[in-house]
Amino acid sequence: MKISYQKIAHYAYTKLLVSAFALLGLVSCTEDPNSPGVEFMPDMYRSIGYEAYLKKFDVDSTDFFERNLKKLGYEESADSAKSAIISEVKELYDIFKSGIVTRKPVVGSVAQGKKPFMIAKGNRDNAKSVKMPIPYSETSLFEGKSYYEIFCDHCHGEKGDGGGTLVKKDLFLKPPSYNVGTTKDLSAGEIYYTIYYGKGMMGSHSSQITEEKRWKIVQYVQTLQGNKIEELQGGKVPVNPVVSDTTVTDYI
Repeated sequence: MKISYQKIAHYAYTKLLVSAFALLGLVSCTEDPNSPGVEFMPDMYRSIGYEAYLKKFDVDSTDFFERNLKKLGYEESADSAKSAIISEVKELYDIFKSGIVTRKPVVGSVAQGKKPFMIAKGNRDNAKSVKMPIPYSETSLFEGKSYYEIFCDHCHGEKGDGGGTLVKKDLFLKPPSYNVGTTKDLSAGEIYYTIYYGKGMMGSHSSQITEEKRWKIVQYVQTLQGNKIEELQGGKVPVNPVVSDTTVTDYI
């Protein structure tokens, strides 16, 4: 009778593998029906759900230093390294002693990819000199119209006449029409200023709309003022040097 050692080895290997998986399954089970058993890196499954800027008082607990010294291996470290570990824990305590989970940005910080408007709030007249930074095109006007319909026309109306849905339902005061009075002569910079800071009952839209989208909305609003794209492209848009700050321009 011929014995196939290859088959015997394969059988033994298979049996060993099945036994290992069965043993792993038994070990991972517990008496607690709510327990997930043994998990690999449980923090990856259930991370601590801290809320941004929410105060966390764990730093004030009496064993803060003991816990963090143990975490950094203070007892096992050489005497020459212990002072550095103590300093590190002290720095950690100084950073989080206010109990804030997420650190607030430094005053004046600018988020990556963002650019602040260089005209300060309250200096609307200075915005007259701000030029359109992106070229006028059919594409930018089309996009500007889309953004206008999302953010503006519920008050200003589809045609910029102040007849938006909220106004028709008497939920908001009627803003002035873009193509009459002093509103018709507002420059691109002044329109942008109003979108950025708001005016009257209109709040700031700087947090809702990115810079490029704001300028594209400005381009579309300029067409609602009665300007043609050829005039905008050629820089032949008339600008009134004096802008009255009356009720007519309480919105824009």
